[in-house]
Amino acid sequence: MQHSLTIHYTPLPQCPVHELRMWRNAFEAELAHWLGTRQWEHVHRFGRDALGREAAGLDVMKAALSRLLARALCITSAALHGVPQQQLRMDDRGRPLLDGWLVAFSHSGQAAFCAMAPAGQAGPALGLDAEALASTPPHASAFAEHELSAPKPLAQECANREALRRWTIKEAMLKAAGLGLGMQPALIPTGRSGQRAGLWRGPLGQLGWRTLACPGHWLCVAQAGHVPSGRIVLQAQNLRTLLQSLADLQQ
Repeated sequence: MQHSLTIHYTPLPQCPVHELRMWRNAFEAELAHWLGTRQWEHVHRFGRDALGREAAGLDVMKAALSRLLARALCITSAALHGVPQQQLRMDDRGRPLLDGWLVAFSHSGQAAFCAMAPAGQAGPALGLDAEALASTPPHASAFAEHELSAPKPLAQECANREALRRWTIKEAMLKAAGLGLGMQPALIPTGRSGQRAGLWRGPLGQLGWRTLACPGHWLCVAQAGHVPSGRIVLQAQNLRTLLQSLADLQQ
């Protein structure tokens, strides 16, 4: 971890809404101490209305739990590497802040992801995006015309996966730049068909990106200044172990 960028992830449980709600409540209880005000407000209100009532949908509950899991992965991982107890905060562009670390989150609907690198070993910003391979690609308007063409015709499933790979690049760079969807995604280049790393000089400076495969997903990491280099470690953790690790930090 000290010499690499690590992507931690936890698959979401396949269970009914009421069980997802129990998991959400358990992680909220354990995370309350570790989240700064803006982080807590973000995760606590996600999927709830102004009166605190929860939306009933399965997808909404998965999205809410995913945001908690990503933050739990960040806090438990930092603690394992000797980081003094501190709260996870949020900068003015909505990016996570943890002293001594670069941190980025993503959620695919099937798993929660957290990328971490020691500050000083990478550029000043980090972005991460994950897309499940079974997802439907964004509308064609999110891409430049040449990005949806290929040197030879592709089966629809392969074309969809290539579109999802390109989408992770766009999303990761927007997150690293702190732009959200404040810039038209079609304007962000993603290189040649199948290209796995590249550079983009955007409105806020140069960003480098690198894509990689994870079980059932495309991932992309973006960093300010250069292409993410060296070994990128993928590390899975199951839900129960993650919750227990978080609870142990309180003792």
